[in-house]
Amino acid sequence: MSNRSLSVTVRALLLAGWVGLGLPVRAQAPAASPTRDLSFYLTQARQNSPLSADVRNQGRAVQLETERLRAFYTKANGTLVGNYTAVPVLTRDNGRTRLSYAADATTNNYVGYDVALSNGALYQGYAQLTQPLFNQKRFEAYAQQAQGLARSQQNLSQLSLHDLEKLVGDQYILCRQDLDQLSYVRELLGILDKQRLLVRKLVEASLLKQSDYALLSIEVETQQLFLNTYRTAYHRDLLDLNVLCGLGDTAEVALAPPDLPLRRTGPAPGLSGFTTRYRLDSLTLAANQRVFELRYKPLVNAFANGGLEAVTLADIPQRFGVSAGLQFSVYLFDGHQRQTSRDRARVLLETTRAYQQNFATINPVRQQRLLYEVRQLDERQRLAREQIASYRQVLDSYKREVIAGQLSVVNYVQVLKNYAAAARDLVLLENNRLLLINAYNYWTW
Repeated sequence: MSNRSLSVTVRALLLAGWVGLGLPVRAQAPAASPTRDLSFYLTQARQNSPLSADVRNQGRAVQLETERLRAFYTKANGTLVGNYTAVPVLTRDNGRTRLSYAADATTNNYVGYDVALSNGALYQGYAQLTQPLFNQKRFEAYAQQAQGLARSQQNLSQLSLHDLEKLVGDQYILCRQDLDQLSYVRELLGILDKQRLLVRKLVEASLLKQSDYALLSIEVETQQLFLNTYRTAYHRDLLDLNVLCGLGDTAEVALAPPDLPLRRTGPAPGLSGFTTRYRLDSLTLAANQRVFELRYKPLVNAFANGGLEAVTLADIPQRFGVSAGLQFSVYLFDGHQRQTSRDRARVLLETTRAYQQNFATINPVRQQRLLYEVRQLDERQRLAREQIASYRQVLDSYKREVIAGQLSVVNYVQVLKNYAAAARDLVLLENNRLLLINAYNYWTW
């Protein structure tokens, strides 16, 4: 075939619309598919996680515990007491032995507990009112201990919730990576399908060989396998994201690109959410020591009671009365436990300070490392975009040369594979950058 015939054939194929000179844009999600963003999943994770309820309920629980302690240590309490004690003995009277359930002091010849000690029996029933005295400091110490424990538990729940938010961010980025990979594979399939149609026409016109068409068909099948792999990965990763967020939804939705800026300003020194636990641990240790020290303070209670106390059944009607008094107790000696407890608290405080100092030392280094990696990825992304733009130009040029019979389809497919690898690398670079930003924001808290 002459060059003129070749040019006419090529021009006819181009006018027929078998191939365009530009590369197709990335495929978009169907319009009917709902779109969700990262903030939606973070909100759902916080709302649906039991950790959020734990943080709220711990605050309410410590209020209730404080009220209970106030009532226990400062308010009067009333009790009802009832006792009946029988002290049976075997008595011997005129050679006869019998069982007596309430021996009296006139009994001399008997076997059993000494009547002088047991009074023979006890009938007791009374109401008693006890009022703790001078217990405000004791109440405050126990209340601070309870509040410190509750704040520590709240902090642990908040740390776990912060961890959950990072996991949700990482999983969302992974899902977006799957979508981006699907997008560039669809783009390649669009290119290959148009080229395959053109090559088939050129083969039918005896301008190209059948092997050229077979080579493109093989590459289409390869990219179809990638498409199915990424589609399966996206469905799996999306369901994992729903599990993390406590969502019962199994529908496949589109995800918007994550809006994840670097958190430029962190908390003031010593106010990081990670170091709060050490400060709370120190406060809890101090509160525990104050509670221990209370055992060496005098304990004073006032009491009053009224009711029945009798030792014989016949005297019960005349044995109703009342009594009142004070109870006082104080530790004198316990084997130096007080000093031992103080030493133990000091050792544990030193351990807590060591952890806090270690975090304050290494966290800025960790943050700077993450920022450095982000800057390096920014530069690599710039170079990768330039490389992809060059590949696009080469593909446009090769496409015309293949049509004109000046270039083998093998060379075109090889460049197309290189373009695919570069596009995949750009997707991975972008998602690695987002993962680094998510990690940096996690530690800047």
